[in-house]
Amino acid sequence: MAATVARPSGGGSSGRDVGGSGGGRGERTVTTYCRICEAHCGLEVTVGPGDEVLGVRPDREHPVSHGYACVKGTSLGDLHHDPDRVDRPLKRVDGELVPITWEQALAEIGARVRGLRAAHGPRSIGMYTGNPTFFSFANILFSGGFLDALGSPNLFASHSVDVNNKFAVSTLLYGLPTVHPVPDLDRCEVLLLLGTNPAISQMSVVQAPDALGRVRSVEQRGGRVVVIDPRRSETAAKVGEHLAIRPGTDVYLLLALLHVVVHEIGIDPVAWRVVTAGLDEFLAVSAPWTPERVAPVCGLDADRIREVATAFAGADGACAYLSTGVNMGPFGSVSYWLAQGLNLVTGNLDRPGGMRLPAGPFDVLALAKALGHGDAGDDRTLVHGWPKVAAAFPVPALAEEITVDHPERIRALFVSAGNPLHSVPGGELDEALDHLDLLVSIDLYVNETGARADYVLPATDMLERSDYPVAWANLQLTEHAQWTPAVVAPAGERRPEWQIFSDLAVACGAPALGPSICNALPRVNRWLSRRGRRQITPDTLLALILRWGGKVSMADLRRNPRGVLLPETPAGSFLSGRVPTIDGRVHLAPPELLADLGRVEAAEAGHLAQAADRESLVLIGRRERRSHNSWMHNNPGIRQPESNTALLHPADAERRGVSDGDLIEVVGGAGSIRVPVQVTDTVREGVVVVPHGWDHAESGLGRAGRLGGANPNRIVPGGSAEAEPVSGQAIMLGHAVTVRPAHART
Repeated sequence: MAATVARPSGGGSSGRDVGGSGGGRGERTVTTYCRICEAHCGLEVTVGPGDEVLGVRPDREHPVSHGYACVKGTSLGDLHHDPDRVDRPLKRVDGELVPITWEQALAEIGARVRGLRAAHGPRSIGMYTGNPTFFSFANILFSGGFLDALGSPNLFASHSVDVNNKFAVSTLLYGLPTVHPVPDLDRCEVLLLLGTNPAISQMSVVQAPDALGRVRSVEQRGGRVVVIDPRRSETAAKVGEHLAIRPGTDVYLLLALLHVVVHEIGIDPVAWRVVTAGLDEFLAVSAPWTPERVAPVCGLDADRIREVATAFAGADGACAYLSTGVNMGPFGSVSYWLAQGLNLVTGNLDRPGGMRLPAGPFDVLALAKALGHGDAGDDRTLVHGWPKVAAAFPVPALAEEITVDHPERIRALFVSAGNPLHSVPGGELDEALDHLDLLVSIDLYVNETGARADYVLPATDMLERSDYPVAWANLQLTEHAQWTPAVVAPAGERRPEWQIFSDLAVACGAPALGPSICNALPRVNRWLSRRGRRQITPDTLLALILRWGGKVSMADLRRNPRGVLLPETPAGSFLSGRVPTIDGRVHLAPPELLADLGRVEAAEAGHLAQAADRESLVLIGRRERRSHNSWMHNNPGIRQPESNTALLHPADAERRGVSDGDLIEVVGGAGSIRVPVQVTDTVREGVVVVPHGWDHAESGLGRAGRLGGANPNRIVPGGSAEAEPVSGQAIMLGHAVTVRPAHART
C-alpha cells in the first residue's frame, strides 16, 4: 500500500456549512458539479487555506438540480481525503506494491511496452476503461487516444457490462451510438419505466437530477406512471402502479404492447414512411404476440397489458423508458429496439411530452459523425470476431483475447478507472490476468484489479480536475452547459489522466505523427514548456469544440460558474433533419435485430418452464443508495451496511427452510456465494435479488476490505458464449440459480 499522511476528514454531508465565498481564516467556496452519475448535480465545496476540503453541500442556486444531491456527491470531500487513496506510483516488488517515482514508473512501463510491441506487434497492448471514464472529458479523449497512438485496436469498456445494447441499437437505428431519446418527464401523460429505479440510481443515459421528484410530478399533474420490475423497488413503493414482471421477459411485454397498438388499435403509417426505412417489416414483428400469448410468459394479466397499451397509445405525450434491469438481461438489444419503435409509431418520438432529442450546446451529432463514432470499422476480436460497439470491444471477450494461442494476443493491459476483475461476469478473467506480461492500473484506489497489477498509478479525483460533461451534452432534460475548474490542487503525486496518458504515450514509443491526440500533443506541450509558454490542455480543446456551431463559449462558461441555460431544441427537428444515418431516416428493421427475434421465440418455452419450476430461482441484481458499483464502499463519509443482503419471497423462503437473517448459498453456473437473506414480499415469487459491487477482501482497501458481502458477478456465466449476440452485452441478469441454507449440502 502507498504511504499515507494525516489529513482532515473531508466533511461530506456532515461538513461545516460555510456560506458565501468563504467563512474566514482563508476559507473559500467553489461552485462545481458532481460526476458520479448522469445527474451532474450542482455542488458547493468549502475549501480551507491548505486546500483541504472542509465541506460539500448541494448547490441550492443551481439552475438544474435546485439544491438536490445524494449522499455520494456530498461525501466527495471524504473520498478526496481518504487515507487509502493512492498518492504515489506503486510497483510490485516481491509480491508487494511499494512506492516509486513517476520517472521510474514511466520509464519501466515504457520499456516493457516497447519490448512487447517490438516482439509481438501493437495488438499485444490492450486497455479496459471503467464507468468513471465516461464522466471525465479528458479521460475519454486520452485513454482511447493512448491506445490509438500505439496502433492497437484492443479497447474494452465497462459499457458492455450494462448499456452496450443501447449503443448498438442506436447505431443501427439512428446511425450513431450517441443518439438516445430522453423522456420528457415534465410534460408526459403516461410514463412506462422498465427495469429502472430512479429513487436509487437516478436515470441511466439521461441527465435528470432528482429523477424521482420529476417522475412523481407526472402523477401530481394527473398523469400515470407504470413501474415494470420483478421487485417492488424503492421507486415503485413511492410512485405509480407496479407490474411485477418475471425477470428477462420485458421483451415479450414490449411485443404485446406493440401488438395492441399496431394490430388492434391501428396506426396511420403514412406519416412515418417519410422519416423511416423498414417500417412495414417492423410493424409485422409484433403480429403473433398477443397479450394472451405473452401473459403467462411475463406473469402478467392479459387484460392489464392491453389496458396499458391502450392508455399509452391514447395519451397526449407518452414515454417508454428502459434501463439496466432490461439492458443486462438476455434480450437487451431487441427490447431497446422495440421501445424505440413503440415511441415512434405512437407519435411520441421527437415531441414535447414524449421522447425528446436535445441538440446540446454544440452540434454533438455532427461532431460525432465527423469523427466516425458511428462506424464500427474493420477491427474484430481474434477469437470470436466481435466488432466494436461505441468504439470498444465487448468485455465478455477480454479474457479469451488474453489467453488465446495467437501471436497477437493481449500481453499488456492498462486499466483506467475500472475494476474488470470485480465487474466482468464469470471467473475467466481471474485466470487470464496470470497470462499477462504487464498489468497497469490507473485509479484512485488499489481495487481488486489493482491488487494484481504490476504498477498502480495515482489519478486525480473529480475535485482535482477541470471538466465538462461532453458525453452527456445531448441527453439533458433541461438543456444546460456548465464547465468546472479544479476545486483543489491534486494531493500527493496524483496526476490527471490526460497527463498520465500523454506521458505514457511518449514513454511507450508512440510515434510523433499518428492518428491520436497522444501522438503529437505531448511533444508540442514539452516544446511549449521549454519556452515558458502555456500548455495545451483539455480546456483548450474544449474551447475549440464549443465553437462547433456552439451556443455558448468557454468565456461564457468561465463567467457563469453555475453554467448557462440553453434554449430548448425545437420539437420535430431531429426527425426532420438531424437523424445521422446516411439517408437521414430512422432504420426500423435492421437485419441483426430481426434475426435475434428467433432467439426470443426459442426462449419462450424456457420461460414458461421456469415459471412452473419451484426448485430453481431467477437471479437479478439491484443497486443500493449508499454505494455506486464497487468504488464507493471505501468512502469514510458514507456509512455502509456490513454486507449485501439477498431478497427472497416468503413462499420461496419457506420451501427452502430459510428464515429472515439466515445465511444462504446461491449457486449459479460459474460458482456459488454466501449472503444473508431478507425475506420480503417486495420481490415476486421465483426470484432472488442480490446487490452487486460487494466483496473487497482481495483489494487493497482498508475500510471496504473489512466489510463482508459477496460478489454475484462471480457466479454468473461469462465469456463470449454468454454475451448478447447483437451487442456483445454481458448477460448479467435472468440466470437460473439454486438457493439453499448455507449449512445445507447436496
